[in-house]
Amino acid sequence: MAVRILALVGDAYGARGGIARYNRDLFEALASTGAEIIVMPRHGDPGDSVLPAGVRQQPAASGRLRFSLVSLWMAWRHRPVDIVFCGHVYMAPLAQLLARLVGARFWLQAHGAEIWRVRRDVVRRAIEAADLVSIVSRGTRQRLLGWVDLAPERVRVLPNTVHERFTPGPPSPGVRERLRLGSGPILLAVGRMAAQERYKGHELVFAAMPALQARFPGLALVVAGEGDDRARLEARAIEVAGADAVRFVGYVPDEDLPDLYRSADLFVMPSSEEGFGIVYLEAAACGLRSVGGAGGGSDDAIPSERIGLLVAPGDLDGLIEAVARLLGQGRADPAAVEPYRRPHFAAAAIALLARLMAQPRRMRGAA
Repeated sequence: MAVRILALVGDAYGARGGIARYNRDLFEALASTGAEIIVMPRHGDPGDSVLPAGVRQQPAASGRLRFSLVSLWMAWRHRPVDIVFCGHVYMAPLAQLLARLVGARFWLQAHGAEIWRVRRDVVRRAIEAADLVSIVSRGTRQRLLGWVDLAPERVRVLPNTVHERFTPGPPSPGVRERLRLGSGPILLAVGRMAAQERYKGHELVFAAMPALQARFPGLALVVAGEGDDRARLEARAIEVAGADAVRFVGYVPDEDLPDLYRSADLFVMPSSEEGFGIVYLEAAACGLRSVGGAGGGSDDAIPSERIGLLVAPGDLDGLIEAVARLLGQGRADPAAVEPYRRPHFAAAAIALLARLMAQPRRMRGAA
């Protein structure tokens, strides 16, 4: 009989963002084993998306109470459930309850900032009840183990994966013309511009622009992404860097990102709290070096100068010098990204599934 997984997630199919993409990659890998996966999202509509065989996504249930009630009904309706998967730490108490209710194993996924910021006892206890915690980076794993009482062997690193579309290629001649850029170097930042994610370091890059433009005439910064902080960041860019130094291009679909990476000279996102930083590896896969922020998961995503350099959070002088140094070093080595390609991710995910299924099923109602 196929393994049946009830997956509680913020979003998956029909949604944007790195966590939604991670969930899709994970479910595709697990479904390749013949597992049946019932996805219960809080947001997102798959629309015309083609889901992998064995994966079904229920209609989104927004609102905490409604999501909890629908999830309870789905867990009871689809018995027997072998695994309750929880895609976000905030939902861990609910996932723990469902696993106990139907006697399933409890698999929790963690990404980054939510581990560093959440300190509620009810969440901590739910994390400690997980049979398996998969986590995207060693840095985040270390932070988690410093906060919860959890056997280290139950916490496994399963980093993000880089899609096959991200490969080296010639720069698109139309990018400079479309964005009204001159012949100087192009710096690129890709990421959500949310008020709760100001740790990504956009403003530090703005502050570095005058000094960098003095050393590299015609240099410009292109910022891709959207979010509730965009208007403030646009005003801040004009105030700090000048009217023509930064181009905001909004949301760029995944299929168009490789062309944007290939057209730039350096990726710059000195994030101070990145859970992993898949954008650094996407850039490197397209041949683009990166400057990231030291600490957290960025240390895994930028392990050597083959991919880029790390600077201390808030270090303006360090950022300027790192950008100046890398602009003279040519393209990144795409081979450094190979361990993060999808076949490796799928193999690791399947191994975690086998490890979890080898554990005895919980007795219904047991802690």
